[in-house]
Amino acid sequence: MVTVRRGVLSFVVLSGLSGLALAQQAPLPPLVGATEVVKLNPPAGFIDDPVATDSERIAYVVAETGSKAELHVYSYALKAEQVVDITGVTLRPVALQLVGPRALVIGVTEDGSNIAALVELAPKGKQKAGAVVYKLGPATHITPIVRDGKARLAVHRATASTSGTRHELDLIAIETGKRIAAGRSFELDTASKQAKLELTVNHWSDGFTKAHGIKAGAWDRKEDTRSPDVEAAYDLITGKVEIKRIEDLYEQRRRFQALADSGNQPDFVRMAWDNSGLQLWKAGKPKPITFDEPLSTYDAKSMQAIVTADGGAWIAFKVDPVNAAAVARKKADPEYFDIFRVSADGKAQRKARVLAKGMRHRFGLVADKAGDKFWLLERNLGMDRGGRSLTVLQAQ
Repeated sequence: MVTVRRGVLSFVVLSGLSGLALAQQAPLPPLVGATEVVKLNPPAGFIDDPVATDSERIAYVVAETGSKAELHVYSYALKAEQVVDITGVTLRPVALQLVGPRALVIGVTEDGSNIAALVELAPKGKQKAGAVVYKLGPATHITPIVRDGKARLAVHRATASTSGTRHELDLIAIETGKRIAAGRSFELDTASKQAKLELTVNHWSDGFTKAHGIKAGAWDRKEDTRSPDVEAAYDLITGKVEIKRIEDLYEQRRRFQALADSGNQPDFVRMAWDNSGLQLWKAGKPKPITFDEPLSTYDAKSMQAIVTADGGAWIAFKVDPVNAAAVARKKADPEYFDIFRVSADGKAQRKARVLAKGMRHRFGLVADKAGDKFWLLERNLGMDRGGRSLTVLQAQ
């Protein structure tokens, strides 16, 4: 039996499973459909959640809770690491990005604000490894984005008052920290409405540079009527408004609810409204995903998904050992962590599986041209942050 609430898939645990046993006549293969590229195990501390990659390197942070944070950048070709102390930047990193011979580190402060710094990875002239090129923040959000084909940082500040919230935004060159553009101040009342534009905001995108919502129809004084409401997107950088006619009000409301629930991400994977399966959302539009394995095999709470630039995605699940089919045949399934690649037409094919009995993993993609590498951070048991080892794998 499957139950769904607000697009989150959850399976009901069946009773009477104590008698199930995993029949194993031979040891299970620990890895299927992939080969290990490198496994990184810090001698002390733990590997924190943020990971960044390019075609030649993988970057991660080794932390000692509340006292130290080091940025490690591993080179596949050299089979060696650069290590930079970033304790002075942040003890709680939440995002990393490699920027040539430098790395961008985004952290969170005690009050939840974002800060960022670009740090040197290798000595250059009088600069030393770990030298800070520039700092940003604190801000409500600092988000790496691509705008007009160039890497930028969107620095968003939201200031609340009794009458509503003021949103301000700067567009920053990621390589230099220089401001490229300043967004227009955007005032919303307590109902998330911008009075002058008559725009009620539903969700945001592109690092809070764009506000999406419903704009009231234009008033026709001569006819003494108002035209129908429209969808609208307001760009805080250019000040321009794009509008779109609402063809199906029911569809529009369901779609806006999904986008509001997505955490201001236009690209994501979620359960379909009719519970028929998963949907891949790209640029705010959904399409169904078809799997080559029964979806009911997996623990839906373990699902992790990454939408790719080509319109596809990667999805990872952990097998529920006592899923409905296992119960029916009275044999528990092995606890594999299965990785699927979803093509642009929505077809999901299992690419790899990792034996994960008693384990939890954080899943991510490696940025390379072939697009067949992924990484797994093995979680520390009982902890929701960080892990003990980071492994890069290549799907076959």
